Amino acid sequence: MSPLTLIEGGHVATVDAVGTEWERGWIAVRGSRIVSLGEGAAPSEVRDAAATRIDATGTLVTPGLINTHHHLYQWLTRGWAQDAILFDWLVALYPTWSRITADTAGAAAAGAMAVLARSGCSTVGDHHYIFPRGSGDIVGAIAHEASALGLRLHATRGSMDLGESAGGLLPTSPWRPRPMPWRRRPRPSPGTTMPRSTR
Repeated sequence: MSPLTLIEGGHVATVDAVGTEWERGWIAVRGSRIVSLGEGAAPSEVRDAAATRIDATGTLVTPGLINTHHHLYQWLTRGWAQDAILFDWLVALYPTWSRITADTAGAAAAGAMAVLARSGCSTVGDHHYIFPRGSGDIVGAIAHEASALGLRLHATRGSMDLGESAGGLLPTSPWRPRPMPWRRRPRPSPGTTMPRSTR
């Protein structure tokens, strides 16, 4: 069983269905789970059982926040093309992003997720869509960094897959085409049911 950590003395916002908040409260955590919480001082049996006690006086204590839409690799180019509107910004940065590798994407993810973690985020949804040829296991590198930081990651494939030659914004040459899974699936005739293994 994981040791018990007690966080005490902070302003606790439980984010429950009725918006319960305590000006001074405590939270007991075992592993990655909140096991008990309350207003005021923690009961002596909880304090005695805690392997670690954290004084949260003067802080806000909440459950982890969730970032549902991020492009973590873009942390590499923060501050570039700042005055551009969206599509001009994308066109300005795609040539640089076309050279990312698993290592640089991992480093960007580590930086971006560290900032998110410091702001209270514990779950990140990353929409990654840049896979240059020969770039290595980009999603694996991002997942590794999330694990190292102790964050939950929902990695998804972003939606941009057309190069300039096909009417998209991405520079055509360095991108590795990745067929979408739904484009490979057989299409059923009307009124038929797909076998479970091909859905």
